[in-house]
Amino acid sequence: MILFNNMTIRTKNKVLTYSVLALLLILFIMPVCTVKADELGRTTQETATNEEVLFDAAFYATQYPDVVAVLGKDEQTLYQHYINYGKTEGRFPNAEEAAKAAAVTVPSTAPVVGTEPLADGSYDILAIGNSITVHPMCSYWWGPWGMAASSIDKDYIHRVQAGLMQKYDVVNLDIVPVQSWETSTARSKQLKKFDEKLANTYDLVIIQLGENVSDTSTFKKDFNRLVDYVKAAQPDAKIVVIGDFWYRSGRDSAKKDVAAKQGCEYVDLSEIRGVKKYLPEKGTKILGYDGKYHTITKASVLKHPNDLGMEYIANKILEKLQILN
Repeated sequence: MILFNNMTIRTKNKVLTYSVLALLLILFIMPVCTVKADELGRTTQETATNEEVLFDAAFYATQYPDVVAVLGKDEQTLYQHYINYGKTEGRFPNAEEAAKAAAVTVPSTAPVVGTEPLADGSYDILAIGNSITVHPMCSYWWGPWGMAASSIDKDYIHRVQAGLMQKYDVVNLDIVPVQSWETSTARSKQLKKFDEKLANTYDLVIIQLGENVSDTSTFKKDFNRLVDYVKAAQPDAKIVVIGDFWYRSGRDSAKKDVAAKQGCEYVDLSEIRGVKKYLPEKGTKILGYDGKYHTITKASVLKHPNDLGMEYIANKILEKLQILN
């Protein structure tokens, strides 16, 4: 029922006529500069609350090869990455926005309240781990982060990074996925895989390995050699060893002994190991790197810590770093 010139029009044909006219009027006066995400050409117009930001897929691909290495150069996919992750990660949608940010003059005053200055300007983390730390994208996993975390910001290592940013202005993170060290019959030959990252200097090195080791006959010796190798390359770094999330007799105690003898911090996970509330349920939704939600169905994924489990691990690490009390 539509009111028109103080008269009540009940005739269906007239209602349809006025509805169509109203719709055409709305479409005619709408701003034509707004482009839907699914109508991407070279650029995409993203409508924010009070402003419009131009998304340049070509710029984004050139500027962020790490994203392209994972997602490729599809414009729609890159746009979805920017919307879901890029903005919060501090990435720029186009060259103009990047130039604006570069032109901002930062006054040389005291750091932000709650942060501490660092000699080189940043706090640098290296995480060495298996799929609990990072798993590559595949048919049953949808983003390069700790498996079973519902999004990249929910896995333990990114939670640690976020926690450290409460104390330090800039926190950089490098991750080395080396599940091959666990499954190798000659683990010492796998150590060279760390060399590229170990050539850098880090303030913190986190070692999260062991869950995929089935033959523990040389595990303690191999793990000790691994820690030796890291310490030799990073003599000034704090090293944190994370205990097993999956239990196997003798494996966790070996890591704990090595950590104690090497002067490393040790994070014990026995309190959450096998506890249901720290594990994902079948059907859990994951926000993938493609900006879409996916459902966990594979049993091996369900063995990993969920968001609550990841938060527990992160908090225990932050406690060791005296970030949390």
